[in-house]
Amino acid sequence: MNEITKLYENADVKKDWNPTPYGGVEEYYPPFTAEKKIELIKWIAKNKEECRITYDEEYKWCTQTDWQSSFCYDNFSESLANLINSLWQDLTEEDKQQIKEILK
Repeated sequence: MNEITKLYENADVKKDWNPTPYGGVEEYYPPFTAEKKIELIKWIAKNKEECRITYDEEYKWCTQTDWQSSFCYDNFSESLANLINSLWQDLTEEDKQQIKEILK
């Protein structure tokens, strides 16, 4: 499972769906848009000053918190989702609700 899917699952965001031509259903999460990423970055900046995302030519996009070693990803979106996922268990219900609203 990738970090973005895990983030949507943590936030309990419901999947959208479309019928398929064969009578089935295709389920998917709402797109992880640039606007959502900007809002998540702003939320982190306001609420979690001990967190950071850095870029390194060798390791690419890396996330770090005070209590966690770095995790690195080839793309920024996965790195951002990982950062929120690593904080999830320690967030308040209000924090979790704010993130869910951003992701809807």
